[in-house]
Amino acid sequence: MSESPEARLLAELVAVDTSVPPGNNYRQALKVAGELLEANGFEVSYSVTPREDVQRILGASSKAEGERVNLVARFGSAQGKTLLLNSHIDVVPPGPNWSKNPFELFREGGKLYGRGASDNKGGVAAIVSAATRLSRQNLKGNLIVALTCDEEIGGRTGLGYLLDQGLTADAAIVGDGGIKTVGVASNGCMRFKLKVLGRASHSSRNWLGVNAIEKASAAIQALAEHNAELSSRRSEVPADPESGVERLRPSLTVAQIWGGVKDNVVPPSCEIVVDRRLIPEEKWEDAKREIESILEKLARSNRDFKYELSFDRQNHFSFKVDRNAEIVTEYAEAWSSVTEERPLLVGGLGCVDSCYLAAKGVPVVTAGVGRSGNGAHSADEFVFEKDLQSFSAVVERAATRFLDGPKAR
Repeated sequence: MSESPEARLLAELVAVDTSVPPGNNYRQALKVAGELLEANGFEVSYSVTPREDVQRILGASSKAEGERVNLVARFGSAQGKTLLLNSHIDVVPPGPNWSKNPFELFREGGKLYGRGASDNKGGVAAIVSAATRLSRQNLKGNLIVALTCDEEIGGRTGLGYLLDQGLTADAAIVGDGGIKTVGVASNGCMRFKLKVLGRASHSSRNWLGVNAIEKASAAIQALAEHNAELSSRRSEVPADPESGVERLRPSLTVAQIWGGVKDNVVPPSCEIVVDRRLIPEEKWEDAKREIESILEKLARSNRDFKYELSFDRQNHFSFKVDRNAEIVTEYAEAWSSVTEERPLLVGGLGCVDSCYLAAKGVPVVTAGVGRSGNGAHSADEFVFEKDLQSFSAVVERAATRFLDGPKAR
């Protein structure tokens, strides 16, 4: 079987290590797509997020290196509607246990292996390939392709920054979802760090100290109980059937912990990092107050429980869009015509840059090349080549329907 254009482009993209952190090679990867778009008539520009804004957004302790650069490519006339196609160029670090080189696309049967094959360079390859075909049509409207950075660390320096600087459209398709569904909502994320303070002493006289790890264990137990309470909450938005739940649900995960000085020292501090996922019906400030209330209750019941609490800046937040929005209808019909199946309009349990578009009032569909079991964020990540081609075909049809349809201005 001959290699598809989507697979050829994916091979070039995977070969550039855009792991974040640190995120050093964004421009090199973007040029792979940018040169192809330019060759097909797009006006391509590379937008760099200023260093001072990067430091303000990510913080001085960020491990991000190099320039934070995004690609914006435009095609079309001054008339009609504008459709934005977006996908992110960054990937998570490869991690251990790969049986193949993560930065060299490997074909086995119908599977294409490599870091980012599913999340999210496969989405980039599919969207860019669709855009090149769309450029050969006599479109009535305007097409924007935005390939952005730093989605894996919040997206504020990527798509979020471009939108804050004035990028806009009448509707959008974000290629960062599943091949089997039409995404109309997503959970959001709140992360915070809890530092529990103790008092050091020699372990042979541990009654003279305050063990911060023991105190932190009480906080972890209280947070676990809160997670159990959250498990009963449900969104009105259906979830992907492969997720194991019928509707979006919130969660809380104690994700990291460290503390102590030495094996014969009562630990003077212990830190934990917590990930809290919010359904669209929840508000970030309300979730924050719930955490603060839990810790305040612990402090009232134990005078030795001292702590410092810090919340990361709110980045990816929960959202939902109107299921009857024109782009949702057009994408769902295009999806159905390609797959010959009934479309499933669902929400995602993960976080996506689509939230920044929704916050600006831009109707957005989230879809992509992912499916359960393809190893996104883990070793030997892969994508089915047929999924690359299918998603690319759906994007092309949906864009044509939206821009050339009867509702075009």
